[in-house]
This record gives sequence, C-alpha cells and structure tokens, in this order.
Amino acid sequence: MTIEASITDDVATCHAIRAEVFVVEQGISLEEDIDGLDEEATHFLLHVDGSAVGTARVLVSDGVGKVGRVAILKSHRGQGLGNVIMGAISDHARDAGLKKLVLGSQTTATGFYEGLGYVAEGDEFMDAGIPHMTMVLEL
Repeated sequence: MTIEASITDDVATCHAIRAEVFVVEQGISLEEDIDGLDEEATHFLLHVDGSAVGTARVLVSDGVGKVGRVAILKSHRGQGLGNVIMGAISDHARDAGLKKLVLGSQTTATGFYEGLGYVAEGDEFMDAGIPHMTMVLEL
C-alpha cells in the first residue's frame, strides 16, 4: 500500500472529500464548508494507492498556521491515515518557519489531536452545530 500526503492545487478533489464527510455524513451545510477562504489556504490531499481519501487546509496569519477542514473518507478511517496528513502539515509548517499550529477540533476528535502533541485551550464552543475545542501545537 502506497500512502502519500502532500500539498495540492486540486481544490475540487478537496471539496469533494469535504462534501462527503461534512455535508453528507455530518449534515453541515455546503455554504458553511465553502467559506471563501480556500483561495488563500494551502491545501493537502492524502492518497492511498493513488486514490484521494483525505484532505486538510492551512491558513497562515501572523506566523501561526490554522489547520482546518481535516477530513478522511469513512472507508479509510481507523488506519492511522490522519497521522499521515497531520504529519505532512506539521512538516510543512516547520519548513515555512511557523512556530505554532492551531485548530478547532470536534470534541470527539480531541484525543486524536492530543496524541499528536496538541493541547486543548479555552472552553468548548459550537461550530456548525457541533461542539469543538481549540487545540494548539507548539512547533
């Protein structure tokens, strides 16, 4: 099995994965997912044996990377693939000289991000009707 996570310009495939995970599975509106920030983001795609199965994006502001829209297709969850795409993001952020990554984790996923070294900060908040926590990784 060949697994690769890398930066991509194929935003249409990123949108398709996000639509499957966020819109179809989680019931988030397409308008909430497509928020107008994709043009300024760095997008990542995760491929398994040449098929795109995951995506994420990073927005940079004041030297901090904001990770978002992390999505792995249901058929490929539980295989450690989230670690691969998040590792590619961390490597890219370090190479770009960023000192910190921040993300809003669905509360059901905070344990995953803690396993990658992220630390929860602040209080739980609602985003798209789903409870979230801010998570921070010092690079």
